[in-house]
Amino acid sequence: MSVTRIDRRDGGFGPAAVNPAPVTDLPKGEDRVIGTRGLSTARAVLKVLTLLARHPEGVSARDVAEDLGKSISTAYDLLASLHEEGFARHEPGRGYRLNAQAGLGGGAPARNHDQALSGAVDALFSHTRKRSYLAEVKAGEILITATCGRQGIPRVPGLGPRIARSAHALAMGKVVLSLLPEHGRRRYMERGLRSLTTSTITSPRALMSELAEVRKNRFAVDRGEFDAEFCSVAAPVLDSRGRFLAVLGLTSSSRTFDVELQDLVAAVRKDAAAAVTHRPADRPPAWPGTAPPRHLKAA
Repeated sequence: MSVTRIDRRDGGFGPAAVNPAPVTDLPKGEDRVIGTRGLSTARAVLKVLTLLARHPEGVSARDVAEDLGKSISTAYDLLASLHEEGFARHEPGRGYRLNAQAGLGGGAPARNHDQALSGAVDALFSHTRKRSYLAEVKAGEILITATCGRQGIPRVPGLGPRIARSAHALAMGKVVLSLLPEHGRRRYMERGLRSLTTSTITSPRALMSELAEVRKNRFAVDRGEFDAEFCSVAAPVLDSRGRFLAVLGLTSSSRTFDVELQDLVAAVRKDAAAAVTHRPADRPPAWPGTAPPRHLKAA
């Protein structure tokens, strides 16, 4: 199971508390790394869990750093990992708290994701061997709620569980933005389109044009717009009535992206269409009339 870093470049869509459902178990052999850059040891994880248990009122990254004698950055990485695995939850103003529903006495967190959506992430990774993601809109925020990838597959630096002010630079974010009403898209743009790389779209007119293409073509692409070394592809997951459920996506090295693009787009669209079990994979979703996701919150 891949664990991504907190995106410190993002300001978030809003102050609402976020407690995404625990990510799903992966097939045997998948990457189950907790922490990053050499800090994925059982000792570090257990120390953080113990600290969370001792302080049900919540702890901050600084608290963890002081308790472990590590840097603030390392503490954020550990907390983000536990958050993604469902063992901790983040509450703005209170820090991180132990997730009472994590099932620590019985091993892994309880699986309460919709199995069809969760299975789509595994299927996409199986078909492409690319790090795969499921993103959902919860409480007005775009959250990556499940990831799949083997150890050794590079992670996108700075990509964390929440996609906020970088939505215009990521394929998953573009899918959600394309489904917003026009005033919702304009409200996002009015707060400024930050340049994260030389390829980031920073012109509102250019972004509006691209979002129209995303809606028309039923998939989105970013070509090194969030990180110059990585590209991504994403497609919406809709129910049988064309209502938005989630976004399925993957990331790939920029070096091989153009060569693989056609196959990657086909795989993402097929697995997104097949994610809802009662809609055949070869039957396209009712994209043009789809109900949009909830409005994204202002920062």
